[in-house]
Amino acid sequence: MQDNQPSQSSEKLRDIEYSLLYETATADLIADFYTPSLEAASEYKRAVGYFTSSWFEEAAAGIAAFADNGGTAKWIISPKLTEDDWTAIEHGDAAKRDPSLYGQMETLVDDLESNLQQDTQNTIAWLIADGLLRIRIAVTDKTLGGDFHDKWGIFIDGEDKVAFHGSQNDSRKSLSNYEANSVFTSWGDPIDQQRVAQHEDRFDNIWANTKPGVHSFNLPDSISLGIAELRSSDRPYNDPGEKTKLTSPYRWRHQEEAVEAFLEAKTGLLDMATGTGKTRTSLKIIDQLLRDDMIGTLVIATRGNDLLNQWNETVLDHFSAEEMFLYRQYSSHKELGSYLMNDSERLDILLTSYANLEDAIDGDMDGKLANGLLICDEVHNIGAQGKQEALGGKLDVFPYRLGLSATPFDPYDPDRNEFIRNEMGPVVYEFGLEPAIKRGILTEFDYTPITYELSEEDKARQKKQFKKFAGLKRQNPSVPQSQLYIMLSRVRKESEEKLPKFQRHLDLNPEVLENAIIFVASKDYGTKVQEIIYDYVDDFHTYYGEDDESKLDEFSTGKLSTLVTSKAISEGIDIQSVKNIILFSAPRSKGTTTQRIGRALRKDPSNPDKRANVIDFVVKNDIEQKTMDDDGDTDEEDEDMKPPDRERYEWLTRLNKVTQQE
Repeated sequence: MQDNQPSQSSEKLRDIEYSLLYETATADLIADFYTPSLEAASEYKRAVGYFTSSWFEEAAAGIAAFADNGGTAKWIISPKLTEDDWTAIEHGDAAKRDPSLYGQMETLVDDLESNLQQDTQNTIAWLIADGLLRIRIAVTDKTLGGDFHDKWGIFIDGEDKVAFHGSQNDSRKSLSNYEANSVFTSWGDPIDQQRVAQHEDRFDNIWANTKPGVHSFNLPDSISLGIAELRSSDRPYNDPGEKTKLTSPYRWRHQEEAVEAFLEAKTGLLDMATGTGKTRTSLKIIDQLLRDDMIGTLVIATRGNDLLNQWNETVLDHFSAEEMFLYRQYSSHKELGSYLMNDSERLDILLTSYANLEDAIDGDMDGKLANGLLICDEVHNIGAQGKQEALGGKLDVFPYRLGLSATPFDPYDPDRNEFIRNEMGPVVYEFGLEPAIKRGILTEFDYTPITYELSEEDKARQKKQFKKFAGLKRQNPSVPQSQLYIMLSRVRKESEEKLPKFQRHLDLNPEVLENAIIFVASKDYGTKVQEIIYDYVDDFHTYYGEDDESKLDEFSTGKLSTLVTSKAISEGIDIQSVKNIILFSAPRSKGTTTQRIGRALRKDPSNPDKRANVIDFVVKNDIEQKTMDDDGDTDEEDEDMKPPDRERYEWLTRLNKVTQQE
């Protein structure tokens, strides 16, 4: 495989002597127009009413040169459907979930496999796999009701643009028909310049799905992956770099594997690392169930208004108003009764907190939920004792139950784990931090452990917790070991011995406060941290339960560089620009730490070279000792009695060594 940078074409669009009109009767459209334009272009936008793979074969030479230049292409196409197929499709957003249209898109893979010679097929497959060729499907909406029939395109070389508009489809047959393309250049007269701009604007609007009368949507990832699988082991052009490959469906192929695993099981958990697309995967599952007419309602439950509000935005973006009715039952939203009473042909969707999920099940007198999919996001939260008592034995009213989490199980709480397995099902698909970093879905990171020693007061508090736990164990032998670690962690989370160590680190590395989230145990401790960072950064804010949600928005858009918080944004919130995580508060369990460092491990398309940084505070004796006895002193090796910070330190040290391999 080649790893060199893309070559650059020596000829520019302006160097080509374009005719005002190209007719198939008097010109070879491929040799005279498409090939030289592709060889000079770095970007190609094409909208065409009818497309077959034979066009790729005819234009193979130009496409190969375009690919070797590192060119990126966007194609808007409209599949060839029978009149009955079009009648069956409800034009608009619902079209992307229509089985007729989906079936026609699947034939595109067969077409490319059957009708292209190996070299051309390989080039197209690699362009799809690398994210250099992206395809959207266009259909007209109900205001038009007919076909997407127009044909135009734009070549761009970074400085100049050439637009063309005519009757010619992208097929071999169109080259033997009488067809014509009119051509306009950005360096031509003002009218030509205006036409170039208009053609590009309308393409961009359709691509962005903002054009009245036309609806467009991405070629489903499953179809793109089918094309990508046609490629050979060697890329036929130079490596285009990380930025384009990050958007490729091939990079995210684990999502299709997860969809397939869940649909086979019908109930179960997706154990997927933060940032690997649990939400997107669940939307693919929803789409497939709707295409197969397997569900009539959808309930999405989780804990926390931030995450429910994010789901609200996701649902509104994914479904049109004509497809669904959306109801909310959390915070100030009280729409459960309306959801249960509504009976329509549209998809009824309920967003609810775990606290209100029992009411939804108990209130379902008409059996509505028996035709539904339940999605439990951050499903580990459903295992809390109160939820077990409220929901035990009730969730199986849903024939499809999907749990999402980067850390579904607590190694120190077997009762919680058993409840989740019984109610939601086993893990049906797993994709952790290590494979996600290796594949380049999550970023590599540096781990900076800052060691400190407990004060005499801290040690006294720690011994008190050991004795307190021993008493609890005598009274109730079933008290889980996790309770001890929770009690010990309180001492360490509140230790003030970390503060001067942090200040010395900031003196040498003030940049760690850029795009940073600082996790603290409490608001009071956060105040002590704030007193230190005042001297290094002024655009920071706290984000606790009572803080306005606008502060999270300001942080996500770069108006704030640093956020000091407890656990309010540990789960589910997607802010790609986060680079530094500072763990003043980190329990022994991997679960919470995984959620927190995951905030920084998300790739940022605007910064493809991003490398994250995790700063952790570790008690020095913990990484030097083997185990602890009931007084907190050194003991023989015992996995369950490792010092609280040691397991996290060893795990993050190992993970820090994982590098991107794809």
